[in-house]
Amino acid sequence: MTQHLHLQRSLFFAALFIVFATLPITNWSIVQAEDAYPRSNPLAGDKAAIENGTRLYFKWCVACHGNAADGEGTRFGGSWGYGANLTKFWRGYCDFVVIVLNGRTDKMMPPWGGVLEEEEISQVGAFLETLAAEGSNWTGRCTLL
Repeated sequence: MTQHLHLQRSLFFAALFIVFATLPITNWSIVQAEDAYPRSNPLAGDKAAIENGTRLYFKWCVACHGNAADGEGTRFGGSWGYGANLTKFWRGYCDFVVIVLNGRTDKMMPPWGGVLEEEEISQVGAFLETLAAEGSNWTGRCTLL
């Protein structure tokens, strides 16, 4: 790895840390999450929501999750790994919302709560549901937290 790429990566993560360290992060129990979010996306199949979700995905998510949402993003030229393959999402809508709000810092995904409104997260989910591979699961109980 060149020194320039190492410096670029370090600066990116430092900036990312500063931005997301100042955002409010939810820390709800599963019961609270299930009360807050339905078991399926209320915007699934909504044409306007899907269009806006597409725009939001390509603004915020594409660098890590890729143009086809298959996890092959271009962040740092793909040299640092891949984001999750969202065409095979299996956790359900409620978990999707919880993951987007809180991030998965152990997997290098920052929390997006405070950046994206809950309706925008639902719109991104509506878009991703249109890309779902066989066996994907966008409904069911919240299992995280």
